[in-house]
Amino acid sequence: MDPRDPRLYADPRGVWRDDGAGRVHGIRWRDIDGIDGYAIDAPGRRLIYLELGTASGERLELRTDWPGYADVARALSARLPGLDVDALQRLEQARPEDPPAILWWRG
Repeated sequence: MDPRDPRLYADPRGVWRDDGAGRVHGIRWRDIDGIDGYAIDAPGRRLIYLELGTASGERLELRTDWPGYADVARALSARLPGLDVDALQRLEQARPEDPPAILWWRG
């Protein structure tokens, strides 16, 4: 991991990405209405992203190799009814040529 990578965390309010220097972005639990996952090619490696979305179009990208991701994934499965933990694990096998996967949708 790169020490410049953002730190991810979940708390009773929601899910957050701390980009350092006081830049914290997040989505409150009650506002999360969908979760997608996808892979992209990067120089020398494949990157896996989980994207949380809101009904108003706000998005929060979480990379699976950033610090705190495993804890956030556990919190998502505990807080969002119907989110399949196995789906989060299968996301790790995604390939860049695969279409984005819808992992969870409210309602």
